[in-house]
Amino acid sequence: MLSKLDMQQLQSENELLKLQLEDINDMINIREEEVGILRKKAAYTVLLQSTLDGNLEQITQMQNLIGEQQRKFAGSVKRESAMEDEIIQSIEMEKAFYTIKEKYESSKAALKDLDNELAETASLYRQLAANISRVAELESSLEIMQMENEHLKEKIEQLTKSAIINLP
Repeated sequence: MLSKLDMQQLQSENELLKLQLEDINDMINIREEEVGILRKKAAYTVLLQSTLDGNLEQITQMQNLIGEQQRKFAGSVKRESAMEDEIIQSIEMEKAFYTIKEKYESSKAALKDLDNELAETASLYRQLAANISRVAELESSLEIMQMENEHLKEKIEQLTKSAIINLP
């Protein structure tokens, strides 16, 4: 049988756990928003990857075009000028390629960070589940103790009534 102090302590712990649960729920909501942001960043990374792939394809096509032009215009000064223009374009595209490649590497790093944050979020969800389970256990224990308390009160009442009836 639990004393009144024990009951108060259990109720106090229960209230504390409820507050902690609310805090954890708030943290989960924040993490869910962060996960949404991370998903948007991941989608942006996919878009950057697609752009990079497209630019790589364009660079490959331009490099093939330059090779064809070099074979066609090898003997002519006029054709050399045209080749120089193509080479300049190729260099600009290569610069664009390296710029996009840097963005891609940055996006990969950001995606790795997102994966780490996602793993951290999963850990928080596991902690929350454990805390929710603990709160449920404590609530169940409290209900059982309250039922036992009611039962004991009824017994005391019955004993008191029978003691009063048996008084001389």
